[in-house]
Amino acid sequence: MAALSSKAIYGLAAMHVLSHAPYGRAMQVREISAMTQISHGYLEQLLSILRRNNLVSSIRGASGGYKLSRASHEIDVIEIIEALEGPFYKVEGNMGSSLILEYFWGDIETKMRALFGMKLSELDQSYQPHYYEI
Repeated sequence: MAALSSKAIYGLAAMHVLSHAPYGRAMQVREISAMTQISHGYLEQLLSILRRNNLVSSIRGASGGYKLSRASHEIDVIEIIEALEGPFYKVEGNMGSSLILEYFWGDIETKMRALFGMKLSELDQSYQPHYYEI
């Protein structure tokens, strides 16, 4: 079974926090760390990768920190995942000569990309708490 690594999970958490920065201001690593419970050192590594992939920008100085490079409605969740982990879903190896299996794995990839193709700004909209009657 495929699973996302902590890099992708924590990177998405950091990006989500940055998407809620008041007035798009830069946030310091210690602020993001406190909000996400990600260690300072690991978070710096993730933000560095995200910066190299043009998803966040860094600002030096006392009021510096990190902020999104683009608006959250312009960033796909899959962009974040692929920046941190590489190609998201790729079946490697010999599938033999079966066109059915090639179609099957291609269909799975299309569905996974659609699932994670939502925008960063849409994450909050996908949350719907469940209320149960007692």
